[in-house]
Amino acid sequence: MHINSQILAAMRTFEAAARLHSFSQAASELAITPGAVSQQIKNLEQQIGVPLFTRKTRQVELTIQGLQLYESARPALLSLESCLNRIKRPDPEGSVRLRSIPSLVFKWLIPRLGGFQKRYPDIRIETIAEGSLLDLNKRDFDIAIDYGVGHYPGLGYSRMKGENLFPVVSPEFFSDIDWHAPGVLNRVPLLHDSAPWANAKPDAEWRYWLQVSGIEGIETDRGHYFNRGDMAIKAAESGLGIAIARESLLTDEIIRGRLFAPYPKQTCRCSYYLVYEHGALNNPGIKAVHDWLIEIGGQPG
Repeated sequence: MHINSQILAAMRTFEAAARLHSFSQAASELAITPGAVSQQIKNLEQQIGVPLFTRKTRQVELTIQGLQLYESARPALLSLESCLNRIKRPDPEGSVRLRSIPSLVFKWLIPRLGGFQKRYPDIRIETIAEGSLLDLNKRDFDIAIDYGVGHYPGLGYSRMKGENLFPVVSPEFFSDIDWHAPGVLNRVPLLHDSAPWANAKPDAEWRYWLQVSGIEGIETDRGHYFNRGDMAIKAAESGLGIAIARESLLTDEIIRGRLFAPYPKQTCRCSYYLVYEHGALNNPGIKAVHDWLIEIGGQPG
């Protein structure tokens, strides 16, 4: 069926009435009279040749055909609105200082930065990664990615993505171990990220994973300690012991058989947060980086 100008003009009115289940509320939202809404819907039904609403005393309900049209019309209108907003305002530009922990920058952020560059070619991200923990008191950043519990007094923050924890080990060096035998983890060196989040004890990730996994009797204050999670994972790959891995810090090590996960993953108590000064998101460049990070943080992998 050809979409003529009358159908196209009535679609915004139809979407509002369908979403609000009311001609009068749609009229209020669109700043027209209820009679105008009713007439536009009636004309649309005549154009299409099917009833779109069942009229009741205080509200209207979609017919089967009306629901089918609404499920197509609403995302189409939202997509059009988003596109118009993008082309109406100038593209953000300038430089944005992004600070994060080295492990996440190397293993998760850098492989994804090309996507940001394609979308925002006029924004330059200055990525700073130093130290196993962020010093948020310096405020030498426009936006930072921190791994923690979401407590940032005096700063704005948004949750970017969650994290899963699970032990990983080299199948080459520990292929003869029964990982389900009682107390087996006491016979293998434990590898630690000694500073996983602010104020955490050096064996905090192992203690947390064991607790939520219901495994008791394992001594966690032993083994080898590293101040970065990717170093502990690399040590496991080299056969030094078994490490607690963050899922975000793994790329293809398990797929290629360099690491083996003998136990299930557990959701971590910490997440990755975007941290920024109050009011920073009024800057179009910082807002673009923030929104892009939230978007990719919500994607699997």
